[in-house]
Amino acid sequence: MTKIDDAITGDYGGSGLGDRIIAGLQRFGVDTDNLTQEILAEIDHIHGGGYANTREHAELVALGPDMAVLDIGCGIGGPARYYAAVFGCRVTGIDLTPEYVDVAAMLTETCGLAGQVDFKCANAVDLPFDDASFDVVWCLNVTMNIEDRAGFYGEVRRVLKPGGKFGLSEMGQGPGGDPYYPLSWARDASYSFLATPDELRAGLENAGFRITDWIDEAQRRKSAGGNVSRGEALLPPGEGMRMVRGDDYADRQANGAKSVMENRLTNIRLVAEAPA
Repeated sequence: MTKIDDAITGDYGGSGLGDRIIAGLQRFGVDTDNLTQEILAEIDHIHGGGYANTREHAELVALGPDMAVLDIGCGIGGPARYYAAVFGCRVTGIDLTPEYVDVAAMLTETCGLAGQVDFKCANAVDLPFDDASFDVVWCLNVTMNIEDRAGFYGEVRRVLKPGGKFGLSEMGQGPGGDPYYPLSWARDASYSFLATPDELRAGLENAGFRITDWIDEAQRRKSAGGNVSRGEALLPPGEGMRMVRGDDYADRQANGAKSVMENRLTNIRLVAEAPA
């Protein structure tokens, strides 16, 4: 691993995460012997907007049970389990953080979805899959930690089937100056690689993608004070993310909200199509 990889896995990882999640859910009366992807939704969609963002983004692509889906930066597996449970897809999730991959597999087994979803520890710029392996690739708020954007886009295009869909959401560099750190994906700028919306669009088009949906989420976030709703609440506010990401996560989210309000961060959701 590189120093950047070490910084990322050190930030996201943490020993005992699986046990901490189970104990935390039990503390709030959740039956952890009968978990479902819906019950886990508050803690396992750890990208911006959470479960609501996953559902809204998935509506932009016609998913079905005959599809092979790759979730890049899968975290502890929330979106992957959602695609499998709701649409019947066969899903593979990859993440750079070994602890996340282990916990994702454990939770997926507990939810009874292990036959549809599997997880691997892998790097997004060196995908361990054959050409044209997937119908859809998702990447939800992960690219902020990817320095080699051209290499990443090229790998996504390589593993997508002709005409396949690439769903991407990310925070980007706004015109208002550098964002405030620590942020949800990085404690400092040394492993935060933000692109402007123009750079994002150009990078995808240079890789041969055709953008079919482009949604500016920053405006909606500004109307909500820089925040996004994470959907229905089973746990006390913020408890799910604190359980997974640590006690300072609320402060990191607050820095993100402030950065959005001051135009230091953008927020784009898109779907792009690989060349047929």
